[in-house]
Amino acid sequence: MFKLIAKLFVIQIIFLLSVACSSSIDYSSKNEPIPLNPIPPVTPVAPVNTIYKTKPALIPIQPQPNKETNKFKLIEPKQPKLATKKITNSKKTKAIPPTSYPLIITGSNEKNIIFKKSPEKIIAFDSAAVEIIYEIGAGDKIIGTHSFVNFPESANNIEKVGDAFNLNIESVISLEPDLFYIFFEQYIDQLENNKIQVLYQKSLNGNFESIPERIIMWGKILNKNQEALNSANLFKTRLDNIKIFLNNYSDGPTVFYDTGSLWTPGHDTLIGKTLDLLKLHNIAKDISGYKQYSKELIIQKNPQIIITPSPEYFANSSEFKNLTAVKNKRIITINQELLSVAGPRFIDGIEELGVAIYSPIFNKILLSNIDK
Repeated sequence: MFKLIAKLFVIQIIFLLSVACSSSIDYSSKNEPIPLNPIPPVTPVAPVNTIYKTKPALIPIQPQPNKETNKFKLIEPKQPKLATKKITNSKKTKAIPPTSYPLIITGSNEKNIIFKKSPEKIIAFDSAAVEIIYEIGAGDKIIGTHSFVNFPESANNIEKVGDAFNLNIESVISLEPDLFYIFFEQYIDQLENNKIQVLYQKSLNGNFESIPERIIMWGKILNKNQEALNSANLFKTRLDNIKIFLNNYSDGPTVFYDTGSLWTPGHDTLIGKTLDLLKLHNIAKDISGYKQYSKELIIQKNPQIIITPSPEYFANSSEFKNLTAVKNKRIITINQELLSVAGPRFIDGIEELGVAIYSPIFNKILLSNIDK
């Protein structure tokens, strides 16, 4: 009897223990109470061996420039470039198309000249035109000119049909030109009456800044547009360099410019305008064209600098011994021919005179590599 009671007691205890254990097992979360505030999700931790290509930025990453995008630099104040004969434009220019004929060029007499094609036989009765045509590579088309032309050297072989203001009409007719270029009007009617096409353009007596336009004009006529543009741009670049340099100066010295035997240019001449550009005070600025200046006026105006092809005339003259220019030995000789023809070489003459007056500063800044 006692053994039976003991077995029942053990079975009851086992039963109670099994009920207690089963009540602690979580079979479902559906009956769990919903919390008032959602539990924030736990941030997953990256594995220790994970390698990141870029580190997370604390601030938004700024857009990175594309490798092919041009980088813009700060624009610095404009400074003079070295004005050498080897100057090239920093910007590449597009190829210039050939001339489209028929081409119309208007002369100084307001007459339209029609070119059906590029002329092959030109009489260039003008020194500047001869130099320009050679400059753009068409010198072989010139069959005649006047006797004062001496540049380039090969121009000496061109047949001369007169001097600067006298024309041999018979010689012109015999050459049968398809274009006659002239800088004065006197012979136009005679030439046209002999069925010769004439282009008349006035000389650029007081406007050397129009030289590039003349170069471009000849480039169109002769279908040498790229060569003409290169030459014209070079001229303008070198001229701009000089202007930029001289902006640093307010005034220059007084000068007497002697072309020979005391003949001197006035304000309305190529040389007169060049003196203005270089901020030089021409003591003969009040005259027009060219005139012979008197010794008395030179002594009275007492120039600080004398520019002349004959320096000994002033240096050895007892009449000029008290001139400031003579005392300071500021008697200058330059290649005056460069400033006598309104062609591509005119800029050489301006630079040479600038060096003579303002050297060494002018030479150092603008002309350190020029090939004289």
